[in-house]
Amino acid sequence: MSGFRHIRPGNALLVGAVFCEAIYIIIGKHLTGQFSPRRIGALINLWGLVLVTPLGLWQALRFDFAAVGGGTWALLVFYALAASVWLWTHGLMHVPASRAGVFTVMLPIIAAAVGVLLLSERFGTVHLVALLLALGGGLLLATWPEHKSQAT
Repeated sequence: MSGFRHIRPGNALLVGAVFCEAIYIIIGKHLTGQFSPRRIGALINLWGLVLVTPLGLWQALRFDFAAVGGGTWALLVFYALAASVWLWTHGLMHVPASRAGVFTVMLPIIAAAVGVLLLSERFGTVHLVALLLALGGGLLLATWPEHKSQAT
């Protein structure tokens, strides 16, 4: 257990986010045969709202909402409505879950791009190497040939 003393809370939260994203993909893919993409997105976002609201309320008490710019709010609304509800769940209808899971590698890549391009975050060599490794691994997994087992 002594190895866990050096884990930073932010890193643990990121690992948790990736875990939740994987669950989101699996549940979303399972539901595509029963519900429309809009309904799946609404159900998943509703569960997210229920689970996060207690922590969100606690944070909202000390958060200055007026300090957030209009462009940031627009990106948030776009992501909430288009990316998670419509684009992702429509894509899950046409892609196997094993292949869709590989696309979770795009989450940190897009988040880094938004942070650097729109939010003026700094970007260094270590970030570039990490993103290239993530992208390379994702591409490798996405293009890896599937072997079909023969029934005997």
